[in-house]
Amino acid sequence: MKRITYTLLSLLCIVAISSCERGDSINVITQDIDLNENSQEYQTYLKERIESHLQTYRFEEAKRLMAKLTGEESQKKFGMLYEQYHQQALTQGCGYILETGDTVFLKVMNKDEIPPKELTYLKDFYDYPELKGNNKEATLWGLGNYPALESLVIPSCFVSKVKDLDKLKNLRVLTLTADKAKYEWWFTSKTFKPIDMSGYDLSQNHKIESLLFDGVDISNLRAPANRIMLLSLKNGVYNNAILNNIHAEKIEIKVSDAADEQLTISNKSLSTLSIESEAGNKMFKVLDVKNSSVHHLLVSDVSYSKRSLNKIVLNDKIDTLVIGGYNSYNVGNDATHVSIEGLSKLISLRYLSYNSDASPIATKELPSNIEYLAIGGSGTVRYKDNDSFDYTHLQKLKVYSNGQFCSSSLKLPASVDSIYLFPSVVLGNLTELDFSSTRLTKADLYIGNPQRDGKDIPLLKRMVFPATQIQLKINSPHTEVLDLSRCSHLKNLHISNSSTEGESLKKIILPKNLKKSNFKRLNKSDFEGDYSFYLFDINKDVVIENLPSWVKHDDNGKYFIPNDN
Repeated sequence: MKRITYTLLSLLCIVAISSCERGDSINVITQDIDLNENSQEYQTYLKERIESHLQTYRFEEAKRLMAKLTGEESQKKFGMLYEQYHQQALTQGCGYILETGDTVFLKVMNKDEIPPKELTYLKDFYDYPELKGNNKEATLWGLGNYPALESLVIPSCFVSKVKDLDKLKNLRVLTLTADKAKYEWWFTSKTFKPIDMSGYDLSQNHKIESLLFDGVDISNLRAPANRIMLLSLKNGVYNNAILNNIHAEKIEIKVSDAADEQLTISNKSLSTLSIESEAGNKMFKVLDVKNSSVHHLLVSDVSYSKRSLNKIVLNDKIDTLVIGGYNSYNVGNDATHVSIEGLSKLISLRYLSYNSDASPIATKELPSNIEYLAIGGSGTVRYKDNDSFDYTHLQKLKVYSNGQFCSSSLKLPASVDSIYLFPSVVLGNLTELDFSSTRLTKADLYIGNPQRDGKDIPLLKRMVFPATQIQLKINSPHTEVLDLSRCSHLKNLHISNSSTEGESLKKIILPKNLKKSNFKRLNKSDFEGDYSFYLFDINKDVVIENLPSWVKHDDNGKYFIPNDN
């Protein structure tokens, strides 16, 4: 009689694997228990486990347990059941062909029991943890069982080749993920390697619309011949050839390595190109889209050390341009500046957002048709006191946003409708902010305690807003006088005077005859930001001229409309 020894583990604390940290306490209790493999209880357990494995196409596990069955009748029954499920797997399942040549069958999660030939969306297989995260090559077999597929999500293991893609004539969306984050979490001593997609042939999939890849090298992908809507790549590798060979209207690339030092795009199908790189990624040095049909271009090189990107060559079709965005880090005064070739000639440019740390664009270089201008980023301000910020030649400018600096030379055209100003640095001898010559309707400002040459600037003398103002939000105004005397059309007013003692606001001038009926809460909630009229942290010494009688206040410097709704 055979006997088997088991070790029982008792865990004092049970936590999710994803949140488990080194040092978690596990108490192991060792106890020997004798079980009779020939007992009815054990044989019943075996049969249940074997059938479960067969139902999920875990044939290797099932065969291992079948060797322990006693009784000729049981062996015969489960032998027939094995063949039944194996034949079913050949026509209703998929499989991984491993480097060893072995095939591990995969059962599709198909809760609605749709016939394989009618299934249009394949996303999930039953979980096979031993196949995930091994970063070894495998071939996916069996997709020919699902000829009606329109959307295919290949599970997050390392599939280097897929058979029968040419049989998926209706395929519109292909998603493949090799999870880099999970791999690096579990295998700290191993280096993640993106999947080489040279084993993927999409040249016969003429209905493809979207390709969504994560953790792959698309350099040698056989691309679809038809025009597609989207190519998305993350944690991967790309090159000139593939970006020009895939006829995509939109290409989005994040945290991926460029195989070429100069990226030259001549793709005539391409309308939107977005490339965002982070520290550790290999970035191209030059981006040239001069001979492409790109209209929307976003390029961001976020590096902790010296940047790779140093030049962008534009075409004359671009209407939206984002360089550096709001994500650039301070990489020192010797950081490479990105030169922009062809900017002043962009007569179609309507939207421009850039980080002056990466590209200190001269105001005179801005084309006249810009409607939205945003300057932002967390890096160093590269401009000087004597640099001009006269934007009056931008006669179509509607929105001006600056999250880096404010200059004494700031001049805005009358056309400006909205302004967003959050400066950390002041350029020149700034003594006031006067917007009375504009037609502003909306303004959101946080002045705080900006610096000039490393020192806090003194309080501004005044801040003035125009008669057209409708919405106004100011935090830490850093001015002696806030002049709103012209703003008789105000509908939303929020002022927070959170300033250092001695640098506080001294006077607020409200317009005469301000109408209560103009003020209505934007959203019916109790959050203070939703109130239509709200002055907060106003020192008792602050003079408020023309304060309406319908405005109430408390001892904490809060001014509001009772039952604001």
